[in-house]
Amino acid sequence: MMQKPFSSQEQQAKERHLIAEAAAGNGKAFEQLYQLYFNRLYQFIFRVNRHHDCIEEIINDVMYVVWEKAATYDQTCRPSTWILGIAYLKSLKSAKRNTKREDESVEFNDELDYFPDRRVHWVSQLEDSNWLEAALEKLSAEQRAVVEMTYFQGLHYSEISEIMQCPENTVKTRMFHARKILAKFFLELNSRS
Repeated sequence: MMQKPFSSQEQQAKERHLIAEAAAGNGKAFEQLYQLYFNRLYQFIFRVNRHHDCIEEIINDVMYVVWEKAATYDQTCRPSTWILGIAYLKSLKSAKRNTKREDESVEFNDELDYFPDRRVHWVSQLEDSNWLEAALEKLSAEQRAVVEMTYFQGLHYSEISEIMQCPENTVKTRMFHARKILAKFFLELNSRS
């Protein structure tokens, strides 16, 4: 059976029903919601947090909040917006707890540690590694979250601003700067090939 996209009306109705059932204490409905969101949350949290070792713990924290607060979900936003909002806040809290970025600005003039020895044909090695992950690593957690929610989760800036609890223009600014950093990264990447 093919899964409906997260943005379809049918899928949203199903998720709203599962949340309502979870609010009423239906453990099976909550389990379905958990399974429905696990992979999506895993991908989203990794792109924000960057630590594989704590992702499942964060997912459990997120879904615990969903279970505890299901009765407060007022259906003014899509279920995915509500759940990803919880995930975003939990991811940032965990990321700040696990690592402190010394400097969130990007310096492309420094030798980048993910580029291999110049004597080796680096393009084939870079293709073997995940170049998109290397590019996203150059972004701050907030910028990665905006890119993830826009391109991978299909959310609109207004939904992202609700999740990130910031003005929509801040989301647009983060996307603008993320695109500049990514463009510079890919220019650098192309100049090395």
